[in-house]
Amino acid sequence: MGAAVQRLRDPVHGLIVFEVERQSLHRLAWQLIDTPEFQRLRRIRQLGVSEFVFPGATHSRLAHSIGVFHMARRLDRLLRRALGEDHDPRRAAVAQIAALLHDVGHGPFSHAFENVQRQRGISKHHEKWSAEIIRNPAGMLRQLLENYEKGFCHEVASLLEAEDPSDIYHAIVSSSFDADRLDYLQRDRLMTGTGAGAIDIDWLLENLRVQEIEIDLPDPETETEKEEERRRVPTFVFDAKALPAAEQFLLARFTLHEQVYFHKTTRCVEQMIAKLLLRVAELCQNKREAPKKTGLDRDHPVMRFFQKGGETLENYLALDDLVVIGAIERMTMASDPQLKELATRLRERRLYKTLDLAAAFGRDVGRQRKEARRIDKLFKESMGDSVLKDDGAAVGIYSEIGGDDEREHKKLHILDGDRPVEISQLSEIIRALGEKKRFTRYYFAEESDRDRARRN
Repeated sequence: MGAAVQRLRDPVHGLIVFEVERQSLHRLAWQLIDTPEFQRLRRIRQLGVSEFVFPGATHSRLAHSIGVFHMARRLDRLLRRALGEDHDPRRAAVAQIAALLHDVGHGPFSHAFENVQRQRGISKHHEKWSAEIIRNPAGMLRQLLENYEKGFCHEVASLLEAEDPSDIYHAIVSSSFDADRLDYLQRDRLMTGTGAGAIDIDWLLENLRVQEIEIDLPDPETETEKEEERRRVPTFVFDAKALPAAEQFLLARFTLHEQVYFHKTTRCVEQMIAKLLLRVAELCQNKREAPKKTGLDRDHPVMRFFQKGGETLENYLALDDLVVIGAIERMTMASDPQLKELATRLRERRLYKTLDLAAAFGRDVGRQRKEARRIDKLFKESMGDSVLKDDGAAVGIYSEIGGDDEREHKKLHILDGDRPVEISQLSEIIRALGEKKRFTRYYFAEESDRDRARRN
């Protein structure tokens, strides 16, 4: 088959080695990386539009996904030691490949694109797209997975779709300390240059244990003390001596969300791109006029996807960041004035001007609400057009864009004696950050409007 070992040099993890002859799972992973579905992730940036603020944040979801696979292997090595003869090689293999493929369903600009779809009344998260791409009979992923072992494709897709854990292998893919977090926290921190928080990955892994936690309590009316009637699942927890490192791990996440993922300029660009794509979708409903109105060819991937009945898997896979960026260049020649202006602004980085209520009027929530009502009334006629409002950002110690981190299996647990407890019960630092910090921002096409809004 060629070389016995394949290597990738990664800026976060160093050499990532695939033993493609001796280790059949490594061979499968290497083959999956080389598929068109996975290579598409090379053209989707991990941090979407963050490069508008952090010029180095151009790393791809392909690089991230390979890093997640690498961390999934490390987590499984810990599981083999912890579980001994109870370790299930088949489930471990499913979890590692699911980790590798967890992002294949992301669309262009990732979360911004999902927001566009939600506003269009189409709520289909990237996890569902991932499962559909993996199961696609016409795709290469399914063929490779089924050639590896019959039924393997369905197990991988099902693990990615599962919202609730059923065994410890689910924790590799989705938990408080899953392979995804272990890569993106290190990678995003490095590539943005923020240096946000310290993450002692080696010490955390050294002190990682497997314990059962309760993920949902009985109904209060039928509550019973019988332990077996409560729903308990195994997950990753930490020894007590890892508490300081676990605190820093969560603080690093908090800081990245506050400084990078929810940066005011990043959110502004996301709002502008969402507005642009929503306008394209609207114009595409008139097939005859759409090419002239948008500046795009009739068979352009963006046109195909947004036309009625165009949201097929084939059309979705034809979309990526580069396709949309190229489309924005073409849209600067659109006959539709709103689309033309937005496209030109994005190309030239002439962004809307931001008014952050906390920065402008202080952190008193009551005053912020009062000022928001005043601004909403002042710009009632232009809201959604030359004025955009963003009140959907909130950061807490567990918050994540589009995430489900309030669920119990997504929270960090520390062993208190032999009993795992949620970290805020032991840490004053984490407890103090338990309440979410919300942001309300306005983005103005005209600086003079921003100045009017600021006056009170």
